[in-house]
Amino acid sequence: MYKRFKKQFSEIKSEVLGLNESQNNIFDSILAPIFFVLLNRFFDLNIAIIGTGLLVVLTIIYRMFRKDDLKFAFIGVVGTVVALLIARFQGSASGFFLPGIIRDLSIALIGFVSILIRRPFTIYSSKYFRKWPMEWYLLPSVRPAYNQVAILWVAFLFFKGGLQVLFFNNPEILAIIKLSTSNQTTLVLLVVSYFLGLRKLKNLKGPSVEEFKNNVSPPWKGQERGF
Repeated sequence: MYKRFKKQFSEIKSEVLGLNESQNNIFDSILAPIFFVLLNRFFDLNIAIIGTGLLVVLTIIYRMFRKDDLKFAFIGVVGTVVALLIARFQGSASGFFLPGIIRDLSIALIGFVSILIRRPFTIYSSKYFRKWPMEWYLLPSVRPAYNQVAILWVAFLFFKGGLQVLFFNNPEILAIIKLSTSNQTTLVLLVVSYFLGLRKLKNLKGPSVEEFKNNVSPPWKGQERGF
């Protein structure tokens, strides 16, 4: 039983990592916030901004030297620069975390609305990566699985955003929240989403993507891999 679960978990983790294209970019999710908060703790806001800005430059040079794919690194750097500018104009270290708070709560709100209108946003994120037919996602025997996962993510993002609003005046706690909910640590939630989604699809007894494409008549084997 344990070996079977471990094998299935490894398979799911491998596939989720393959879909999460930015999972190796930890700069904006971990390194920059912690470095910024530490500098601000022992020095002042201006030094924290300048020091983190220099770290941004060094990180880009390092990635260029290694000939890494800079697409997601660039997105992270832009986000960090915007956060630094907001912190400078606001005059508070907490301003550094404001873009992330707005992003999390905005996605949560959009996700909540998508659930209400019966078009869960998880359908569109899956379609972006999978390129599966939209008609399949909207089947009554498929859509509830994506709705269930959407509820999970909306609850998580509202909880994360709410915590950050609650502790907004404490940048050290904001950094801890950022660290504990980074791209790397949310891998567990991605795997859980994948596992629950596939299980829900199996319980709904709908067709797999390939069975839908090929107009296979029921009873269907159902989706066994990929969500």
